[in-house]
Amino acid sequence: MRPSNKIALLMFAALVLAGCGQKGAKLQRSVVPPDRTLFETGEEYLEKSQYIKARLAFQTLINTYPDSDLAADSYLAIGDSFYSEAGTENYLQAEEQYKNFIIFFPTNPKAADAQMKIVALNMKMMRSPDRDPTYSIKAQAAIQRFLELFPDNDYVPMAKQYLKEVQENLAQSDFGVGTFYAEKGNYVGAKSRFKEITERYPEYSAMDETLFRLAEANEKTQNPDEASIYYQQLAKGFPFSPRFAEAKSRLEKLGKPIPEVDVQLAAKNEGNLKESEPFSPLKPFTSFLTALGFMGNEDRYELAKKTVEAQKAEAAAQAEAAAQAGDGVLIQATLKQDASGKTQGTAVVGSNGTQPASDKNGEKKKDAAKDNAKKKNEKKPS
Repeated sequence: MRPSNKIALLMFAALVLAGCGQKGAKLQRSVVPPDRTLFETGEEYLEKSQYIKARLAFQTLINTYPDSDLAADSYLAIGDSFYSEAGTENYLQAEEQYKNFIIFFPTNPKAADAQMKIVALNMKMMRSPDRDPTYSIKAQAAIQRFLELFPDNDYVPMAKQYLKEVQENLAQSDFGVGTFYAEKGNYVGAKSRFKEITERYPEYSAMDETLFRLAEANEKTQNPDEASIYYQQLAKGFPFSPRFAEAKSRLEKLGKPIPEVDVQLAAKNEGNLKESEPFSPLKPFTSFLTALGFMGNEDRYELAKKTVEAQKAEAAAQAEAAAQAGDGVLIQATLKQDASGKTQGTAVVGSNGTQPASDKNGEKKKDAAKDNAKKKNEKKPS
């Protein structure tokens, strides 16, 4: 080979190698970190409902890169995969994963979401009041745990609403058992169940009927003094109840005083009544399937999340509207919802968004005072 051809071949090889080197460098800079790749792979599988593959990707990330910023999110995502897959066994697996997430990452911003999902999955598994109350009891404990761990969280108002719903279910369960005992003549057992309702579930919607049956059971077991206590509670706080007149009649027969109606207490008790559901021909069928566990309840986590997002959007809209209110005056409003669900607001009135109107008025008064002093000095003879 001629020398000139050799030189040309060497130069071409050098150019090719240089080009490959530059491409390699560019690829190296654009490569996604392996932990991020695993996480995104897991998310893709999760979106496609390929739960086992998703869990494998997330678990590989946790085992291989335990110090990764995505380790906590991967741990939570494994719980979400079981949650999404649904079914009693998967819900129990999800609950265990969420509990461990809260233990390992107690300060993580998503810890409250994990606990709310524990609430939601147990409420999904709740049965009707005449069935096994295991998951109702677990749901109650999960809600109380949420309120204990996250007392200032945005989900608190919804958690309190869920607690009332779960306790209504548990109270109905006790009421059914108490009624069964009473019908069989076991008034001691009936008293135990009815009294448990008054002590544990004070906001039960059928408290008036519970008090009446508790008083009646005490009469049957020769305890007229204790019976009169419950008749008096009924006469004092439930003037709207069908048992109101009968309770007063029983008190007269027992020779006990009839208390005056407590208007505030009555209003509070009336607020605990359940709203009547609209008629549906499918209601018996759906209730039967729900009782057997074939139809799940509404996802309470998604409901809580949507409710909080809607409240925040409404507060932001109100703040924006307040900021634009007035005739050329800017009102800067801040709305914040506290743990009880009440909205508190503060407002600062300004002019054109640059300075509070009160400050500008003060400056105008100062300028006017200076002008008056200047005019007086000009009028003085020299």
